[in-house]
Amino acid sequence: MRTRLARLITAILIVMLCVTIRSGTSEAANLGEACGGAANITCNSALWCQREGGQCKAADAPGTCDKAPAFCMQIHRPVCGCNGKTYANDCERQKAKVQLDHTGACPKPPKENEPKAVKPKSKTPKSGKQQ
Repeated sequence: MRTRLARLITAILIVMLCVTIRSGTSEAANLGEACGGAANITCNSALWCQREGGQCKAADAPGTCDKAPAFCMQIHRPVCGCNGKTYANDCERQKAKVQLDHTGACPKPPKENEPKAVKPKSKTPKSGKQQ
């Protein structure tokens, strides 16, 4: 009877140990693996999830885990990040871990003191008849 009880306790402890070890492992994706998407898979802490360009508002867009560059060449090929900031080149955007909106500079927001454009008055009356 004692050996049966000892075996049962040992088996329970082994199962508990396995569950503890398994729950402590990271389910984060590694370099080159899929991330984001509907399952919202995250990348390991040293990586970031880079998605296809132009998907700024797509919360469930899939991507690929990539390593952000530490250094970039000083090449001027502007790109617009999803944060509305223009980066000197795509490497600088990736270094900042910002998703790509589009190539080229971001549109400049209107200045606060700048008057709004006034539409010229139409020569057609509101009734739709020409005068």
